[in-house]
Amino acid sequence: MAGSIEIAKGVVSRVRAAWPPSWRWGAVLALACLCFPAAAPAQDGRHYMVSGWTMADGLPHNLVHALAQDRDGFIWAGTWEGVVRFNGRQFTVFDRQNTPGAELSGVFCILAEADGGVLFGTAADGVFRYHQGRWQHLGEAAARRLPVTALLRDADGSLWIASARRLLRMDAAGRIREVGGDAGLPDGRVNALARGDGGAVLVATDAGAFRLHDGRASPWAREWAAATAVRGIAADGAGGWLLATDDGVYWRDGAGRVTHLQAGRRVDTVLRDAVGAIWMSLSSSSGELLRHAGDGDERLAIAGPVSPALLADREGLIWSGSTDGLHRVAEVAAVGFTRADGLRSDYVRVVLQSEDRSLWIGHADGLERWHERRMQPVRLGSGNGRDPSVLALAWRDGTLWAGTYGQGVFRLDAQGRVQERIRLDGRGEPIVRALLADADGGLWIGGTHGLSHYRNGQLQLRLDSKGQPSAVVQALYRDNDGTLWIGTTGGMAALGADGTLRTWDAEDEIPAQYVFDFLRDAGGDLWIASDRGLLRMREGTFRVYDHRHGLPRDKLFRIIDDQAGNLWLPSNIGVFRIARKELDQIDAGTRRQLAVHVVDHSDGMPGNQGNGASMPAGWRASNGALAFPTSAGLGLVDPRIAGRYDGKASPVVFESVSVDGVAQAQAGRLRLEPGARRLAVDYAALNFRAPDKMRYRYRLHGFDAAWVEAGTGTEAVYTNLPPGQYRLEVQAMALPLDWARLPEVGAATLELEVVPPLWKRTSSRVLAGLLLVAAVVLGFWLRTASYRRSQRRLNRVIAARTEELSDKNRALELAGIERDRLLQQLEHQATHDVLTGLPNRRAAEIHLRQALEDAGRDGEPLSVALIDIDHFKRINDRLGHEGGDHVLRDVAGLLRQHLDGDLFVSRHGGEEFLAVLRGLTLEQATERLQSLRLALARQRMDAVDPGLVVTASIGVAERGPDQDSPRTLLAAADRQLYRAKREGRNRVCG
Repeated sequence: MAGSIEIAKGVVSRVRAAWPPSWRWGAVLALACLCFPAAAPAQDGRHYMVSGWTMADGLPHNLVHALAQDRDGFIWAGTWEGVVRFNGRQFTVFDRQNTPGAELSGVFCILAEADGGVLFGTAADGVFRYHQGRWQHLGEAAARRLPVTALLRDADGSLWIASARRLLRMDAAGRIREVGGDAGLPDGRVNALARGDGGAVLVATDAGAFRLHDGRASPWAREWAAATAVRGIAADGAGGWLLATDDGVYWRDGAGRVTHLQAGRRVDTVLRDAVGAIWMSLSSSSGELLRHAGDGDERLAIAGPVSPALLADREGLIWSGSTDGLHRVAEVAAVGFTRADGLRSDYVRVVLQSEDRSLWIGHADGLERWHERRMQPVRLGSGNGRDPSVLALAWRDGTLWAGTYGQGVFRLDAQGRVQERIRLDGRGEPIVRALLADADGGLWIGGTHGLSHYRNGQLQLRLDSKGQPSAVVQALYRDNDGTLWIGTTGGMAALGADGTLRTWDAEDEIPAQYVFDFLRDAGGDLWIASDRGLLRMREGTFRVYDHRHGLPRDKLFRIIDDQAGNLWLPSNIGVFRIARKELDQIDAGTRRQLAVHVVDHSDGMPGNQGNGASMPAGWRASNGALAFPTSAGLGLVDPRIAGRYDGKASPVVFESVSVDGVAQAQAGRLRLEPGARRLAVDYAALNFRAPDKMRYRYRLHGFDAAWVEAGTGTEAVYTNLPPGQYRLEVQAMALPLDWARLPEVGAATLELEVVPPLWKRTSSRVLAGLLLVAAVVLGFWLRTASYRRSQRRLNRVIAARTEELSDKNRALELAGIERDRLLQQLEHQATHDVLTGLPNRRAAEIHLRQALEDAGRDGEPLSVALIDIDHFKRINDRLGHEGGDHVLRDVAGLLRQHLDGDLFVSRHGGEEFLAVLRGLTLEQATERLQSLRLALARQRMDAVDPGLVVTASIGVAERGPDQDSPRTLLAAADRQLYRAKREGRNRVCG
């Protein structure tokens, strides 16, 4: 390999396992290049991590033939078993089994089009097109049986198709004709197509490269490239061209200079990325992806032989396909030492660099020294026994001190040879967690025993863990005034140069329990890493910076100043970088939240979990690189690269929209018909560099009063929206989170309309008003025209009516009794379901509203459940509506039996019932509903159908701060009901 290798070690385990040992050690050289000036730097100082996905992660097949990125930003990958769309976190598979219209397999090439469509060339099924959720099989019958190896869309809309040894052209009507032979293209396999200057088409073939223009083919690039098979053609983005051939890569730049790379080797695909590096996939039996930058080539390990699939996306990431899946190459800020690099344990506790630039690494199985690009084990024990865990290191004047778990302290020389062992036998050999070497040769030892001082063979206990402070010592720090600061598991203490001791007890005198590290700055402030956040001690007063100010976690293990205005703080979810000026702005009241940059596994760290209660839990190397122990290895961070890709908004897309479980076509505007109950929208921010760092919020304008903070959630659900016009807006941002930084916020909107019922529409109301006016006018006219006629009739019947008056009075009395009875019956029919006899939805809404008012006034718990009969449609289909009605009546009877007393149950609609459970918490309600569910599952409905057993899915929610209205409480129960159905039905979710 030419030059040093810049391959990060944060690679998924299956990829690392596929690396030959020489490649793994090449990665170790990369770590040396990153951390120590003695090692040769990389050509352009960039560091890369390779991540991989296989069938275990959702790919339909491990062999990836083709890659493309569409207009929205999705990554598409073609495989033997169909095509997948990747959003950074999950794959969506399209194939003949799951997608009507996508009867494709063996996808060999993909072409993204300017209008958002995507073309797919297949092994034997011609060309397919995907656009706005719809699939189309292109061309006439003959075109649908073509093997396709390359595609190119012409300016006039026609499609160029490379099909084995033929070059074809398909017009807008789907008709195809062969153009290669007529144009004089020599016989040979067509491998790739590219758009040339002046409307020409560049054709890569086994017989070389050709330019096709005005119906004639002519040799191309013969004056600067060898006459050999050409596998790929790519523009370099700066007026030049790249040819991938059987004799390496030929690059002619915009100035006409020609460079020949990898001479004598077959290169299948080539591209030039946004920073000017050239990437090449080599045809070989092992995974080889080459990067050319500066004066040399660097090899990156890819699991499995690579395929011609190679892509540079809009984030600057490189994507490659192989026989072992899809791979992403990302520039990262961190790399790591692990067992694969010679460490005896990945559980690293401490790290320290000595004057000779050796890196001393303490871990669960002892101590290692990284020196002159070699990992050297340092033996602390004798014989073949296991070395003790090393939890503390200190260096002074060519001497290394190592504190251990239960075996005291070892003094070693600069080469790692043990010179002395200090035993702390008085207390059963305690655990040593902190060491500090003084200039006079003395050594401070902190641990479970307290604090001791060792000098000239004499060991003196200075602070007993049973005294003050009454805790384990886990941090020691000497400031410029000579004060020794002591961090413990019960506060902290300070031992002055004159021997005076000052203590701060946990919680009472210091706003923390565990103190892990100290740092005194030039202004005199003392910074403290604790389990309650970052503390600043100024003139005896503590200021706390924690999750309320934007810290992702409060527990911090170390404080390192990078000398560039930032503090670095390892935690259990990665390493935090905070600009010191932002802390001052928090104090001044000009800033509310810290913009905390998190470096974690996605940035190349071997693990996210940092290790604390040991010293030192991080180190700034002589060249500025930062080393941090983790539970998965030693992480090494280049602070110059961290945050390089911050500040860019990620595009947000709507992946799916469903109404009452039915998928809707992707369009600019969504229309919900009357009766639609549940709207679910899945969205995603297309961030492929660090998708786990994306955070979301959404708001339905016209409905939501404020933004809904979704965190990492990617679904917005609304139920029973009232009629109206709405706009759903989704925003996404990568950590560090500050929604006020609008240029870094990605957003997408969806317009939707909820159509009112016919009788609520404005046109219907206007028409009804006009009819009413017409009826009044007509009635008045008829009344005046027949007035006199009515008067005469009235006179004739007065006498008869007088005689009948007594009879009418008695009839009226009887009618009044009948009316009262009828009103009672109508009132019952208006509030109860005819089939089951249960209260209906109208009665339930009144009851729920009153129950919420009572619960809010009395402070009593209130829960609501939605109960849905599983697979009721199947019952109706098999037994008919009469059988379905019988099942509904039986279930209603069981609900009455189990939900009696103060509990209320109604038929909510169809096969769904609503229960209002006054006085019951979520836990109590869940228990009661579990009993109901089990009783229903045990009941045999032999009267309906012998052996028939009916089950139900139940979603339950409790009234709370965000669930204190009928709409929000029912929506929460509805989400739990859908969760119960997704998880298999016949269950209670809450």
